[in-house]
This record gives sequence, structure tokens and C-alpha cells, in this order.
Amino acid sequence: MTEQSPEKQPSAFKQEWEAKKLLKKTKKKAKKSLLERGHSPREATGMIKQALKNIQSNKPIKRAAGRGG
Repeated sequence: MTEQSPEKQPSAFKQEWEAKKLLKKTKKKAKKSLLERGHSPREATGMIKQALKNIQSNKPIKRAAGRGG
């Protein structure tokens, strides 16, 4: 017979809730940091959205195609 571990796996709902909470906290911290650096609230929000979009797209980072220098 196989033995089950006494610890239960956290539920999917709890994991999702914790992930959303962490994301919200991180976005708030990033916005505060950008506002302290002199960006407007609208600029800061746009920059955060763009950064998350870049992360979620999972595409390789584009490099500038120049001739050196």
C-alpha cells in the first residue's frame, strides 16, 4: 500500500489568491517607486502594464540591429 503524506497540498483557489495578492502588491510597489522618480501616475501605470505584457508574452528580447560601434 502507498502511504499519503500527512500534509495536504494547498488548494488551487488558495494558490491563485496568493499569486494575485503578490502581483497586486508588486504592482503597487513598482508604481510608488516610479512616482518617486518623477513619473506621472498615468505614465507609471502604462509602464507597469507594458512590463507585465512583455513578461507574459514570453518572447525573446529584441536586440538592436546596428552596425556595431
